[in-house]
Amino acid sequence: MTAVRSALPWYIHPAEDPGAWQALAASTLRPSFVVVNVHDGPGRADDSWYPGALRSLRGVRLVGYVDVDYGRRPRADVLRDVCAWLDVHKVGGVMFDQLPSDAAGIARCSSYVSDARRAGAGFVVGNPGVEPQLGYLAMLDVTCVFEGSAAAYADFRPSAALARVPRARVWHLVHGCPPEDLEAVTARAARLGAGHAFVTDRTFPNPWAGFPASATPLVGAAGVVV
Repeated sequence: MTAVRSALPWYIHPAEDPGAWQALAASTLRPSFVVVNVHDGPGRADDSWYPGALRSLRGVRLVGYVDVDYGRRPRADVLRDVCAWLDVHKVGGVMFDQLPSDAAGIARCSSYVSDARRAGAGFVVGNPGVEPQLGYLAMLDVTCVFEGSAAAYADFRPSAALARVPRARVWHLVHGCPPEDLEAVTARAARLGAGHAFVTDRTFPNPWAGFPASATPLVGAAGVVV
């Protein structure tokens, strides 16, 4: 079976859970990328925790979280967050969250992406959380086409058009998975054409607060590579 690589939404501040960051730094897992998120974005430039935490992940591709509010955020505000990630936190790329998914939003998304690339982002991820119009996948390096519960994922089927997209450009995020099903659901992501996935037993209010609660992170259980 073709492999699916772990790609982690790491929405936990190192001051809140330094142990989670230490576990990620020490893990044998080598994710394709990790989305870091200070406070729904790059946070304050004088955050004393983040520089050391990010240095501990040396060698991991890091992308910074930027909320675009389904295309409603002004370009200047989005670009300011992008530049903070690139210039202050020294990460190499960004992830646009709450991206629109319909045809009407493509032009707006294109402006965000082009601004980010001109600013120096070498890797741009987008997360509409659903399968979007194909125009989004064409402009982004990776697109999250599913974000939701394991129960909802059981009914997810990619369209025929999405099935033709190279798997390296496709990401699935699944939360609320029974611990005993983590490996099987990750294997299903591979069968459905995802090149990147993260499957966790954690649930709301923040399912992306570290490794799965039932996992042993030092053996790479943040999504089983199959």
